[in-house]
Amino acid sequence: MRPLLTIAGHDPVHGAGITADLATWQAMGLPGSSVVTALTVQDSRGLSALQPAPAALVRDALQALLRDGEPAAVKLGMLGSLEVLREVHEFVAARRCPVVLDPVLGASNGRSSHDADERAWLEALRALAREVDVITPNLPEAQRLGLLDGPAAVVLKGGHADGDRSIDEVIDGARRAWLSTPRLAGSAHGSGCVFSAALAGALAQGWGVFDAACVAKLHVTAGLAQARDVGPGRPNMNAAAVVDSTHLPAFRWADDVAAPASPFAPVSGPLGFYAVLPDADWIARALAMGVRTLQLRLKAGGLPPAELHAQLRAAVQAAREVPGAQLFINDHWREALELGAYGVHLGQEDIATADLGAIQSAGLRLGVSSHTPLEMCRAHALRPSYIAIGPVHPTTLKAMAYEPVGLQRLALWASWLKPAYPVVAIGGISLERAPRVVATGVDSIAVVSALTQAGDPRAAAAAFRQLLAG
Repeated sequence: MRPLLTIAGHDPVHGAGITADLATWQAMGLPGSSVVTALTVQDSRGLSALQPAPAALVRDALQALLRDGEPAAVKLGMLGSLEVLREVHEFVAARRCPVVLDPVLGASNGRSSHDADERAWLEALRALAREVDVITPNLPEAQRLGLLDGPAAVVLKGGHADGDRSIDEVIDGARRAWLSTPRLAGSAHGSGCVFSAALAGALAQGWGVFDAACVAKLHVTAGLAQARDVGPGRPNMNAAAVVDSTHLPAFRWADDVAAPASPFAPVSGPLGFYAVLPDADWIARALAMGVRTLQLRLKAGGLPPAELHAQLRAAVQAAREVPGAQLFINDHWREALELGAYGVHLGQEDIATADLGAIQSAGLRLGVSSHTPLEMCRAHALRPSYIAIGPVHPTTLKAMAYEPVGLQRLALWASWLKPAYPVVAIGGISLERAPRVVATGVDSIAVVSALTQAGDPRAAAAAFRQLLAG
């Protein structure tokens, strides 16, 4: 990947500006480059002086970087002067890569982040905003800018609001969603920089604005939770904070139903080897092989209603007779409720239509599929019993709208979901590939054809069980 580019001010205490942006990208495994728009005098108590860079020097620095190639994405922060802003505007207008604008209007101690007339500055900043892809204002910045009727997506950060949760609103055309995390006590210098840099990094990786906002919220929450004291004033954001499920935001589309008030029941024991099976006969066979985590996946519309119900009843009864069996019914949640099944597994498309409150109230466990950061955060909003990630490898069993996750991303995402959730890896996992999948830190491997199409299914089940037990 080409380096990302931050165009922003220099912060001597390394909490914000270009150094925070570069540190964020380094933590994400992304290359970075920078052009400084202003030098500042500041410490942990805040900004005390600012000297904008000469506009001609900024222009020449930007053109010099282009001689090495186009950036993968651009993040704009403090710009310092009208002259610099106009040079940056001209530069951005010619770019085709994702551009994120963090509209820095002032420091947290109230000092201005530029030397221009306020009316002229806001007018120029609004014009610049029409050239970018995403704008990330906080509430005071949004109020002063009068946001925003341009083509850019907007992530309205909720850090300055009240309440026990920090709620960001993400708007992209007619689509709207909310991201929320528990509100942390205090604040930290550089939170807006880390947020916009992480968002630009995720856009450079190919994610859309809603997925990218999830990644940004995750990183900024971890950075706040692990902020570093540098003096008697505010602590610095930790751009390299270790991320886990305590920092995961809950994602909700505008038309999503409300999540149940309490979490779903936890699974009874380790998920381990997880067999996804096509009918009740296979459920009975797998139980006899010692498999204890199973899913009955009956294709919607593939069976007459009476036969469908008979298959579900037989599978539930077979699992009920085996101590320790954990049988999840894929999609058919109404029948699972009626039959008193152990659990239900839902895909993302089924979350909006299932009666989640009824499933939760009945004590059924819930597993949810995920393929992207957004989908993991949407699953997290429900607080299910486990979250599945896939497809890990290419699979031919059904058409997939997503590229394979791969082992590196699987390991990263599994770390995001722990310790709150058992993580199930699924998709294209053969017995030969399984040891490398287990090494990513997942708790369970779910397979279909690796069991049902094996030459010796009993031997395959034993090998998978032994691997997961170890």
